[in-house]
Amino acid sequence: MIKNVLFVCTGNTCRSSMAEALLRKMLTENLGEKAAKIQVVSAGTGAISGEKAAANAIEVMRQEGIDLRKHRATRLTPELIHKADLVLTMTVDQKMAVLAMCPAAQNKVFTLNEFAEGVKEIEELLTEVEKTRELLNFKRRSYLEKEGPKLEELRRRNMELSRQMRALDEELRQIEQKMEQETVAERRKLAELQERINALDIADPYGQSLEAYQVCAREIKEKLQAVVQRIAESLEE
Repeated sequence: MIKNVLFVCTGNTCRSSMAEALLRKMLTENLGEKAAKIQVVSAGTGAISGEKAAANAIEVMRQEGIDLRKHRATRLTPELIHKADLVLTMTVDQKMAVLAMCPAAQNKVFTLNEFAEGVKEIEELLTEVEKTRELLNFKRRSYLEKEGPKLEELRRRNMELSRQMRALDEELRQIEQKMEQETVAERRKLAELQERINALDIADPYGQSLEAYQVCAREIKEKLQAVVQRIAESLEE
């Protein structure tokens, strides 16, 4: 049963504070009296304890019928993580920070997008990124070990025979271009994997316009529908 939900972002003045407030309201609207059984809190990995919510966050929540003026930032602690039944972060990096602080929380920590969309592949993605990066570095090292002496000789001749500079520069360019061609698949795959990982993040509106906060709040609210549903199901377990 999910009785304690912890939202995590960086400063706990924008995203996680809005998510906390929105979930409280949505639980009350959807679960009625049962909502009182659920504790919803938020914290930030780099929060300055006691800091107020961002002005734009307060305004966006006012438009939702929520008063965020009394919110005060809380610094994330292991105790908060241990106490939570469900930890929802705004980004993959924040998820990694939570797990670095409490590795035992592995099975209850998700990005909000990951939880809402039922994404099961984040760990596989991160592992694949590391394997692809290792393969890329290995191929680069192998290529340089093979072509290194030739490159050094070309550079020496380039300095000594300035009149051959243009021809030597072209040969150097071709060799380096070949190395890039050798690793094009790995570099493309890394870029694609990073895009998929970034898609699991909820962008930070800090320092941006009111419209950016409104977009962020709408995205959080949309994803919270799945959280409300899962909490409701857990109350029946």
